[in-house]
Amino acid sequence: MADSVKKRRARMSANSLADIIAWPGDKSDLFREIGRFVYEYSQLEFDLRNIFRKKVGIDFEHDDIMTAGFDFAKLCAALVAVSAIEEDGDADPLFKKLMGKCHDVNAVRIAVVHGRWSSTFGGDRAIHIARGSMKQQRMFEYEGDLDEHSDGIVKLRADIAGAVRAGDERRGPPKKKRILRKNKA
Repeated sequence: MADSVKKRRARMSANSLADIIAWPGDKSDLFREIGRFVYEYSQLEFDLRNIFRKKVGIDFEHDDIMTAGFDFAKLCAALVAVSAIEEDGDADPLFKKLMGKCHDVNAVRIAVVHGRWSSTFGGDRAIHIARGSMKQQRMFEYEGDLDEHSDGIVKLRADIAGAVRAGDERRGPPKKKRILRKNKA
């Protein structure tokens, strides 16, 4: 850990006055961390939409129309449901666990996007009030906190791709189900 980060953390914990005095300095590191997180999150969402599209057989030109109604949480739930269909009952436990991690990432995104950001001599942070508890949470108080979440998204994307690939290899080619239609009399 860099000495400047250690000094800033010590200043944050020792000086509550530093938390209320705005810091007029360079915020480019903060902006870079926020931008990187938003970028990595958007790549994760794109990957999930692409997996969903392939799994349910939606052609690329109709993808936006068919998935526009899915927010991130519904997309994750839909992917778990697709996994359950592919596995003939229960979703692949590893894939389900990875979708749970996606929900955790989404909770961080909500704090990044909806939190009130402040930059003081005590540090940069987002203050977020959760709807369920109505309690204030301070998040991302230390330099690099958001980068750690971004690194986690990169790893999560790789883990999801690996789980999907392993599941496809285990099950073999998709089974074509015959659609039975009622005869019009």
